Amino acid sequence: MSRLLNCASRFTAAAASLARARDGGIAILFGLSLIPLIGLVGLAVDYGIAITDRTRLDRAADAAALAAVVTAKAYAAAHSGESGMMAAALAAGSKQAVNTFNVNAGNVPLATVTMQTPQVSSSANGLTITASITYTATINNSFSKIFLVPTTTMTNTATASVDLPSYLDFYLMVDVSGSMGLPATPTGMTQLASVNYDMYSDYQQGCQFACHFPGNTGWGLAAGKIQLRSDAVNNAVCALLQRASNQAVTNQYRIGFYPFVNQLATLAALSGDLGSLKTTAQCASPWPLAFTNLLDTGATQLYSPGDPTTGTGSGGTHFEVAFPQMKGIVGLNGFGDGSSSASRKPFVFLITDGMQNGQHFFTSSNGKYAYPGNPSKFPGYANAWWDGSQPSQIDYKNCDALKAAGATVSILYIPYNQISFVDKGGGVAWENNRVNGFSPTLATPLQSCASPGNFWTADGPDQINAALAAMFDQALKVARLVQ
Repeated sequence: MSRLLNCASRFTAAAASLARARDGGIAILFGLSLIPLIGLVGLAVDYGIAITDRTRLDRAADAAALAAVVTAKAYAAAHSGESGMMAAALAAGSKQAVNTFNVNAGNVPLATVTMQTPQVSSSANGLTITASITYTATINNSFSKIFLVPTTTMTNTATASVDLPSYLDFYLMVDVSGSMGLPATPTGMTQLASVNYDMYSDYQQGCQFACHFPGNTGWGLAAGKIQLRSDAVNNAVCALLQRASNQAVTNQYRIGFYPFVNQLATLAALSGDLGSLKTTAQCASPWPLAFTNLLDTGATQLYSPGDPTTGTGSGGTHFEVAFPQMKGIVGLNGFGDGSSSASRKPFVFLITDGMQNGQHFFTSSNGKYAYPGNPSKFPGYANAWWDGSQPSQIDYKNCDALKAAGATVSILYIPYNQISFVDKGGGVAWENNRVNGFSPTLATPLQSCASPGNFWTADGPDQINAALAAMFDQALKVARLVQ
């Protein structure tokens, strides 16, 4: 029994000794594991410092990029047209970027920060300024040195861009030939025909189309009472002026009104005074008639004093004369790229029904057409006479010279409403039939006349207003394309 007890005692002692030996191993293992654990905690601390520094520096770089483009834009606006303006604007932006970065970065803990020279540049067409800010930071690690990583290096680039104001000139070529005096809607056309006895003796045909010769009463019956296409255009022009006023910086957009019949005339020369242009277009009136009052009534309007060879002319619609004249007017102001007030980009807005007509209501003066009216309103000039209606499509090649010189030709085509009438014969019925058959062919050559992507069709007052607004918006987009 005692032998068994001794064996048991020895077994118990051996077990206890083994237990004591295992406790020591765990302690050793734990001690050894502390080294990587402390290292990992240290790495986390160093990483946190690096992330904090990077966030601070990224914000400083973002602020510097924004400061660069805002400063350059402000400089360009204040010094537009000056020699070397863009280079000076970019230099001012670069200088402001450095100052802004240094202020916002401040003293970065445990880091050495290097900022590259800011890259501030303008686009090829001078309408966009871009800034790139690049920094590099070397951060001294505290704990990562244990793992032979004494520093952490980080770099980043922040960019910003801004569009400069585009300096644009808008030349509104407004067709005021007689057919622009048609009512703007089919309902209005029917209403006018029911009360308009112009040429009524000509087989008792109520007149809707181009009844504008002396002695006729159509304009008096319609002007300010039945909305004409010229009225709808007038309203759209007023809306355009307001739109430009809301969007423009000082003198950014200039607009001029150039009505034409046989010739191009000037109602309002190109001007940045949009308020004055609103007055000329009668925009404060409940029913503006600035363009309706210029519709062809037999004698030229907007003429030089005492000279009926000047002004709008009478009796036809002559694109072949108006376009070369417009090129001369645009040439006086220049064909620029829109990058500054001294280099304005021209847009010619042609608003027309598209019907060319080679006729004249004229007399001859020294080999030139004169448009004194009948009876003549100009001393020394005989009564005008008519050489017959000659309707045709526009020759789109008339537009080529303007486009080749650098102008964008944007066209608002207002189609003829088909004239509904009972054909009782006579001159009015002949003209109605001629127009109904010919007018559907007018859009194709007008599209060829327009610059690519700058052709609109509008039928009715609301569509005319929307189309002219779209033409303006398209001009702003075209001006910002990088070439």
